[in-house]
Amino acid sequence: MSCLICAGQAETIESIIGWEERRCSLCGCYRVSQALILLMMDEGQIFDTERMRAWLTSRREHMPVPVIDHGQAILAVAARR
Repeated sequence: MSCLICAGQAETIESIIGWEERRCSLCGCYRVSQALILLMMDEGQIFDTERMRAWLTSRREHMPVPVIDHGQAILAVAARR
């Protein structure tokens, strides 16, 4: 499976209903809401990889598996146009 942040190779981790969890060697382990994934696909949006990785790193101080939903998503500027 691919990483939802950088599109690199990632392991899919079994997660709770409504969420996708990945373990990427570059982005680490994280969980993304399926609703956000669908919205991003519909709108042709992608994550800002570097900024999202930095956010994940900062969140790991508070929780081992950061959760990304609409309020936490850092999207690439070019994808918003």
